[in-house]
Amino acid sequence: MRFIFSLILLFSTIVQSEPFTKRVHITTGQWPPYIDQSKEHQGCVASLIKDVFALYDIETRFVFMPWERAYQDGMKPEFIGSAYWYFSEQRSEDYIYTKHAITQEVSRFYHLKSLPLKYQTYMDLKPYILLLNKGLTYPESLHKAIEKHNIRTIEATYTDKNFPLIIRKRADVMIMDENTAKVYKQSLSASQKAALVTQKTPAYVKRGFLLINKQNKHYAELFNQGLYTLWKDEVYTRRYEQECSKIKALP
Repeated sequence: MRFIFSLILLFSTIVQSEPFTKRVHITTGQWPPYIDQSKEHQGCVASLIKDVFALYDIETRFVFMPWERAYQDGMKPEFIGSAYWYFSEQRSEDYIYTKHAITQEVSRFYHLKSLPLKYQTYMDLKPYILLLNKGLTYPESLHKAIEKHNIRTIEATYTDKNFPLIIRKRADVMIMDENTAKVYKQSLSASQKAALVTQKTPAYVKRGFLLINKQNKHYAELFNQGLYTLWKDEVYTRRYEQECSKIKALP
């Protein structure tokens, strides 16, 4: 009953003058298990976003594309935004960040066991070729270290190519969220898995947010309120944290 009452209060606070459609389109890219085109539910974060908008009888359709293009196309008026992204200053100028993070992700360095990397700081990457992905977010401190220490980099468009590129020695070290890495490792052979090692010290920890474009800014508050309502449901929140990602406690 309390959950239903919360929904009534939620709907009563929505600004009725804003035009909300019955279906919204959001750009995205492949990033399992959070966003996964191969799954019927399209990943646990995709399911969360759908559940939020479903509170308002709005259907959510995700349009998959390379991450770099997803970011650019997400600003077009036919989309309400892009899912989902870590914080950056540039993105905060291009988009409206929704209020609450929907993931908290630990990214680590992965490489072949034959590589004598003992990672403590980004400077330790100097002798190696670092694999990055086009369109993804990396800490400013990493970008500065790459420039300062002349760390060589190559870029891949699709994240599912990262491990094959490392195995074929096209690059020495890659960065990936630990849960995403687990999914991609499932496609490797036993010998390929055995040849890889994960650095214990995290590369960084980031939180992910749904971005709403400025032409459709009224959807940002709609999402904020809906997400707040869902996460007041302890059963829903517990299941999400078990199956998807830890989240920061709501105020």
